[in-house]
Amino acid sequence: MRKLVVRVLLFPFSVLDYLLFRLKNGFISGRRVMEPRTRKGVWSSVIKCIACLIFISFMYYEITFPVRYLFKHVSTHSTCIIPKLDPFDESIMTFVWHPKPLVCQNTPSVIFVDDDGFLQFNQTALKAFNLDSSNLVCKYSILQRLDDISVKFSEEAQLTQPSYVDADFFRVICSNNYTSSVVFDKLLTNINTNKKSDAVLLKSDKHRSDYFNVFLFGIDSVSRSAAIRKLPLTYKYLKEDLHAYEFEGYMKVGENTLPNIVPLLTGKRVWTPEVPIKDYTKEYYDSFPFIWKNFSDASYATLFAEDLPEIGVFNYVTKGFMSPPTHHYMRPFWLGIEAVNKVKSAIRPVLLFLEENKMKLQSSSSLCYDNTPKHLIQINYVKQFIKKYKDRPKFLFSFLTEIAHEYPNFLEYGDKDFRDFLSWLNTEGMLQNSVLAFFSDHGARIDKIRNTFVGRIEDRMPYVTLVIPDSLKRRYPHLDTNLLWNTKRLTSPFDMYETLVNILHNDFENKDFGTALELPRGISLFHPIPERRSCADAWIPEHYCACYTATPINKTDTPVMQQLAEFVVSEVNALLANHKHLCAFLSLKKIQEVNEIELGLQHTGTENAGISIFNLFHPEKAHGARYLIVLETTPGNAVFEATAETYAKFRYRLVGDVSRANKYGNQSDCIQDKRLKLYCYCV
Repeated sequence: MRKLVVRVLLFPFSVLDYLLFRLKNGFISGRRVMEPRTRKGVWSSVIKCIACLIFISFMYYEITFPVRYLFKHVSTHSTCIIPKLDPFDESIMTFVWHPKPLVCQNTPSVIFVDDDGFLQFNQTALKAFNLDSSNLVCKYSILQRLDDISVKFSEEAQLTQPSYVDADFFRVICSNNYTSSVVFDKLLTNINTNKKSDAVLLKSDKHRSDYFNVFLFGIDSVSRSAAIRKLPLTYKYLKEDLHAYEFEGYMKVGENTLPNIVPLLTGKRVWTPEVPIKDYTKEYYDSFPFIWKNFSDASYATLFAEDLPEIGVFNYVTKGFMSPPTHHYMRPFWLGIEAVNKVKSAIRPVLLFLEENKMKLQSSSSLCYDNTPKHLIQINYVKQFIKKYKDRPKFLFSFLTEIAHEYPNFLEYGDKDFRDFLSWLNTEGMLQNSVLAFFSDHGARIDKIRNTFVGRIEDRMPYVTLVIPDSLKRRYPHLDTNLLWNTKRLTSPFDMYETLVNILHNDFENKDFGTALELPRGISLFHPIPERRSCADAWIPEHYCACYTATPINKTDTPVMQQLAEFVVSEVNALLANHKHLCAFLSLKKIQEVNEIELGLQHTGTENAGISIFNLFHPEKAHGARYLIVLETTPGNAVFEATAETYAKFRYRLVGDVSRANKYGNQSDCIQDKRLKLYCYCV
């Protein structure tokens, strides 16, 4: 169908090509003279053909525009079975590719802000570009916030070295004294503590010795699977070096960013009577009970940084903030960049679209500001904040939008920088008394991705990890146990909020909800979340619940079930293949339980349909049956649980890892590999 549409649409191009050929050969090449009337007729045909092409291009866009399929969960009150996904599923890999390396401008950073906030000449850059500071005239102007949508620059002042600029953001322009050419023009960042509120904060006597910093580092539109695909360095560092807890059952509670961030920061639902404003186009968010206010009251320094101001979390078709919401607020910086580069900012979506389609109209990427990737500018601002308040309690919320919001494949541009930032936090000792959340709000919302079976699950299940200090684990050993348990449970932004409340109050005592008749909406991740929890318990709406539903299979002695069980056991033996001298060969003893599981999302309609031909199609379904099987092996009587799916007749593949469902004690003392201890029965 699509090929036929393309052929029909290409026909006018052929006609236009023929008409231009006639014009060229008729009176341009001189080989044949065309009568004026004939030439006029041909030009008229060319103009009509161009108009036709414009119309057809518009129609092609409308006809092939991806539709958005809508779903709701049919059983939100059932115990949640967490979906296990293959990050490299073939239906997703169609849309995954590696972009060319990110290229920014090759311009000298002749001025930089040192750790004390002073402007200094970069002698290395000056030398590399054959410049001399004595030949440069530099001026600066302070960037001033007027409100959440506008900024202005102060009058220029002469820059002498070293200079301290009494602001977080300012523009520096340096010119060659002889040629008058501009060699440096850039907005720079600083953490200015000369403001009265910040000076009081630094000198405050409320210096808590038992505090824990809170570092919330978020990236828009990243599912757990996308993190595995696009952030391999970051993912590995979080898991292996920082021993992060990865919440595999974390689900979004709203469609886009705002309804998922508000519960995380307030514990409330947006657009409900739970929050104090009604008209989001007229009222500001200042009255919202953001938890950073509570941390500020507890003498924490606070920061909120977010890029891409036109679709900011609290600014997209809403009013934003009347006053800066935190001690340090990065929005004016990004507004300043747009004010200085109005044309480039206006056409940014077009330039990014062309980049995504491997067509560039400029040497530097739109994901850069001057000679630096935008995401790295925000990371550096966060680092400035952490260093400036090194000995003070800190709460920071950094959220990166541009790098993955529209084009998920660009996410990998940040991988090394994210990993390096985490490494810096670790090696500088910044995590010794800090709780770090590296997280997202939801998965990719690009329609062509989330219209696939796997994509619609990824959209609902963002990447969320938590890192806590070893000192906290030693003092409260149950935290490690509970967090590990919760990585396999249904969780949501409401739980993250309750976790922040615990940190605020330094409350890490255990609390068990296992016997509660009614579960609270939010349960701290420091407490064990009951296995029976459903989407309804967690207040995850039916449209966003991604839990599987299970149908028990009563007859487990059929050839199909026996084959399935033998396949799982063979996969376990394959893991132990290199340790046959230590571990026994396992055989199936019995099948304890089998459930056929399927995604409980039911197709309810279509959005963005218009006249698109894709409105005629139905959403992609699962390609094969999926089973959750519990079995026992011999020797050792190990009980294993696995999810496997069929992809051809009597052909199976595992989805996720095989997990151990009973204790193994000292059965695997002969092997040191932590993962293989789950499976090995020492001979």
